[in-house]
Amino acid sequence: MEKAGGSRRMIRFTDVFSVYELACVLLPCMVYQIAFTVKKRKTEEKTPYIYLVWTWMFLFYLWMVFDVTGIGTMGDILRFLKNGENPLVGGYNFVPFNSMGIGFVLNIIMCLPLGFLLPLIFKECRKCSKTVLTGIIFSFLIEFTQIFNFRATDIDDLMTNTCGTLIGYLIWRVFAKMSGERLKSASDGKYEALKYILLAMAGVFFLYHPFLILEKMM
Repeated sequence: MEKAGGSRRMIRFTDVFSVYELACVLLPCMVYQIAFTVKKRKTEEKTPYIYLVWTWMFLFYLWMVFDVTGIGTMGDILRFLKNGENPLVGGYNFVPFNSMGIGFVLNIIMCLPLGFLLPLIFKECRKCSKTVLTGIIFSFLIEFTQIFNFRATDIDDLMTNTCGTLIGYLIWRVFAKMSGERLKSASDGKYEALKYILLAMAGVFFLYHPFLILEKMM
């Protein structure tokens, strides 16, 4: 019974930290979105509600990717430095197609929504090259931060994530031609997609410190 109770407590902790990570994703993006909306109102321009709804769905998707991939954070770096350890603990693989397996397919599937949502929400990503480039940047940032935890920085992940983004974009193109404007959300501003990605990742990197909180609770 004690073992089962410990398992339930661990599940509750996991749920709490998932919500904590989600808050870290949303907070900086929310501040930016409020400032952006206020600025638009001063120029008597309105931000379409459908754009805000889709943007929040995009942020939830980013959170799920961060939660699954386990990006490295400043908390990881501080924890290792506190213990006198080298924070560069992640593994490396710079040889293409060296880690073929189910993970290869799962990484492609994981980034299909990214390739679909980017052109759906952000007008500037309706060019294939910009969507793919944004996908490459997104994947590279995840792989780079994994240097600071026990995950692996893998060129295969970068390749498969990019491939998934491209396939997702092609799926959007098909549906957009079939459905017209119904699969196109209005967006404003320049580099909006990249701004949200950077803000969401910065929020997790700088604000998400689960291990430091656990140490204080123990």
